[in-house]
Amino acid sequence: MAAREQERIRRGFTLIELLVVIAIIAVLIALLLPAVQQAREAARRTQCKNHLKQMGIALHNYVDVNRCFPIGHQHRGIFDGVADSAGAAGNGGAGFAWSTYILPYTDQTPLYNKFDTSFPLSNTSYPASVRNAALAATVIPWARCPSDTAPPTANTGAAGLIGAIRPQATTSYTASSGSHDGNQAGWPFNNQDRRNGIFYRDSNILIANILDGLSNTICVGEVTWELAPESRMFGAVNPNNGWANGNSSRLQAHAEFGLNPPTSAPAAIKSECFHSLHTGGAHFLFCDGAVKFINENIQHTGFPWNANNPYDRNNGGIGYGIYQRLFSRNDKFPISNF
Repeated sequence: MAAREQERIRRGFTLIELLVVIAIIAVLIALLLPAVQQAREAARRTQCKNHLKQMGIALHNYVDVNRCFPIGHQHRGIFDGVADSAGAAGNGGAGFAWSTYILPYTDQTPLYNKFDTSFPLSNTSYPASVRNAALAATVIPWARCPSDTAPPTANTGAAGLIGAIRPQATTSYTASSGSHDGNQAGWPFNNQDRRNGIFYRDSNILIANILDGLSNTICVGEVTWELAPESRMFGAVNPNNGWANGNSSRLQAHAEFGLNPPTSAPAAIKSECFHSLHTGGAHFLFCDGAVKFINENIQHTGFPWNANNPYDRNNGGIGYGIYQRLFSRNDKFPISNF
């Protein structure tokens, strides 16, 4: 009996053996979790890339039908006064964005047909605008990067304001207005060296205007809510008056400010540049429909607009880095590998 009892006791685990097993399991889990997270992020990056590919197809279909890229931000319109023909900013802008106009080419024709783009996106003075604002809460799946922290919708403007949109759908992608700060605005748009992007206020860019080549010019890129919580899916108006006075940075970004700035950067910079939560860079859609991941360490000089020396031509473009060149459609400088 004593021998059997001793044999039974030997079959159990000692406390030390149990602790060793637990430690081994903990180490295995610690090794496995990063791999799982990396696999999930890889899947999210693939999905994000596919979203941009869908936009690229939609943009090309739009160009096939309309012979130009969609307007960047509808800043002028039928409500402009006589003085606006001379260049003054007026109330005519309905505020709709490029992303609204590609809806029919992404299986969203019923939604597009419900919008009345002749009236502001949100302006309580017009019943059509009230309906537009309600439609602006529609969440579009392909407009959201799965890695982004943006909520599906957000409230823009304080409740009760004439142009407030509460709620309004968000997006993780914004249009390229070019390589310089301040190129989203201004009228008339006669200086194409400064307004050198594919989209800006009341833009009307043809394929023929992209002198640097479709494969060398970016048209859409990523933005993350974590750095700039202000992206708008369908357009933007001034909440105080219901017109597209300003607010273009909610729909467009430029390359004078670098990719993926630190969280400590000024809000004005973060709201006008491209960024993502993907490690090391962000996805960009090129005009030829290709989607490429650009490393955040790409050469970037931040060359400011200089009417007397656009693109640093006086120095052969030395001060005008690769990152900015990718956003200009007509600087005529070569682009090396990036």
